[in-house]
Amino acid sequence: MKKTWIVLKTEFINTVTRRSFLLTLILVPLVPALILGGISLFGGDEGDSGSGTLFQPSQGDSLPDGYVDLSGIIKQLPPGLDSDFLVEFDNQDTARDAILADEIQGYFLIEKDFLNTGEMKYFREDFNPLTAMETTGIIDAVVRYNLLEGDLDQLETLSQPIQVNRVDLAPEVEERDNSHPLAFYLPYGVSLLFYVVIMTSASLMLGSITKEKENRVMEILMSSIKPVELFTGKILGLGFVGLLQLVVWLESGMLLLKLGGTTLNIPPNLQLPPQILTWGIVFFILGYLLYATIMAGVGVLVPNLKEASQATYVIIIPFLIPLMLVGVIIEKPDGLLSTVLSLIPLTAPNTIMTRMAATSVPLWQLLVAIGLLIASILLLLRGVAGMFRAQTLLTGSKFSLGLFVKTLLRTEKT
Repeated sequence: MKKTWIVLKTEFINTVTRRSFLLTLILVPLVPALILGGISLFGGDEGDSGSGTLFQPSQGDSLPDGYVDLSGIIKQLPPGLDSDFLVEFDNQDTARDAILADEIQGYFLIEKDFLNTGEMKYFREDFNPLTAMETTGIIDAVVRYNLLEGDLDQLETLSQPIQVNRVDLAPEVEERDNSHPLAFYLPYGVSLLFYVVIMTSASLMLGSITKEKENRVMEILMSSIKPVELFTGKILGLGFVGLLQLVVWLESGMLLLKLGGTTLNIPPNLQLPPQILTWGIVFFILGYLLYATIMAGVGVLVPNLKEASQATYVIIIPFLIPLMLVGVIIEKPDGLLSTVLSLIPLTAPNTIMTRMAATSVPLWQLLVAIGLLIASILLLLRGVAGMFRAQTLLTGSKFSLGLFVKTLLRTEKT
């Protein structure tokens, strides 16, 4: 036990004191914090500047437009829009004179039967397609504003396209605002976070073993420590490293979402649920133990880092499946595919956390996933611990999935 503690402490301290690790640990939450601070500092007043106005037309150096209202619809201009943007004329002759005098660039003619036809004419000396859309938008908003008798709320509602949100008839699932961009990016970010943290920690296990084998350090270690003590110390030490990363990054993300909610107009129901940290730690530990044990077994078999890197691509394929299907999981977090992936040990940690960031996961699914993960880990630990023998550690061969499974099954029987 004492030697296991020494290995654990050595692996943890050596990893967390690396400059690359510290920079990654600090910069990952720091960069979004700086961006959020910049938005709050330089763009914080933009959200209030348009309060009470539907739009702020850009005049620049161009001349304003005019209008001749023969229908009598326009009685007032919306807030934020005055004669600097739209000038009223009693008749067309006055409006044409204003064009010739370079006082306006053109004018709209609203005929008496406008309410029946819905058509108006726009007169100007030359047609400019770059400004035609903006000028049409202005007069359109002015007419709508007056038809609604100055009701800005209704005008804003009519100006927005209709959004249809799908609602599943599942009473236990909390309804979310899926129209907000974060409805997709938040679960995707959680999925990516778990992939990075678990794979980084598990890969450290593989790299540590193969590096010591390649540098012949393993020969010295085998003369003073039992293989199982070495295995236990490494897997626990690097597990604490990954846990530190997860807690720091997940807590920072939750804090940034809370502090940036007003700045980024994040709806309250798109915040990460508080229990995601608790469940996140549980599924990280289980996911790490599963993949770190597999990586340790691979590290025992391969002779060098080159072979280890090639083997990693085979091992991570199952863990990549939830990341590749993240769009489907976020769109239908309670669908059949999401549920099945949540119950397969190799895909469960990532899928469960992605779903938790998108919806409420039923408790029975969490418990079944945990049970299946624990059973898989115990079987793998028993097999890989049997592979940690001096003879196996000091040798190596070209990795193949068949060799790994064959060796694992052989050690399970002994």
